[in-house]
Amino acid sequence: MLRMGLGLAAVLVPLQIGIGHLTGDYVHDHQPAKFAAIEGRWHDEQPASEVLIAWPDGEAERNRFEVKVPVLGSIIASASLTSREVGLADFPREDRPPVLIPFMAFRIMVGCGLVMLALAWAGTWLAWRGRLEARRALLWTIFFSFPLGFIATLMGWFTAEVGRQPWVAYGLLRTADAATPFLTTSNVALTLAMFAAVYALIFAAGTVYIYRMLRQGPPESAGAS
Repeated sequence: MLRMGLGLAAVLVPLQIGIGHLTGDYVHDHQPAKFAAIEGRWHDEQPASEVLIAWPDGEAERNRFEVKVPVLGSIIASASLTSREVGLADFPREDRPPVLIPFMAFRIMVGCGLVMLALAWAGTWLAWRGRLEARRALLWTIFFSFPLGFIATLMGWFTAEVGRQPWVAYGLLRTADAATPFLTTSNVALTLAMFAAVYALIFAAGTVYIYRMLRQGPPESAGAS
């Protein structure tokens, strides 16, 4: 099962990364303010740098503790060494998304994807060489990496939904105008709590069931054969 899972991940994770890049191309062309927020780009650049990590400061319209790579931003955004990439300062403040959440969430998502890719490729290569079972450190790392796909999915949704603000339909309908007028904060909180309770119950029941199966071990007849 482990070998099969690693083999599938070795193929599917890079495909998912490629699809994510295509989605980024769409955002670049049709939701430029979101793309600028994800990139942490405040002012137009030509060629554009790629900000690897920083702490965006919306009030000062700058990044603090910034680490960036020259030209890489143009390569990623437009597959060009010289393209001009727009910054958030090109948009009115009321039309900009909050920068910190999509900026950080996107990097967490990408980080999770890269870790999953490295584990899948390393595990598949060792399995092909017949040496996977001897690498206990890698096996434990793979075991503890199980939440990464879930985290990456959540971070992707944070990037998409927060990055789209203040729009429900980008450039056409604002979130403030689309909100249901009679929907109260308590209604939303109660619904969220119910969903969380149901999923927590399902997760706990599944965890207990799998743990008991592992503790019980294989049937004696299977071991004897």
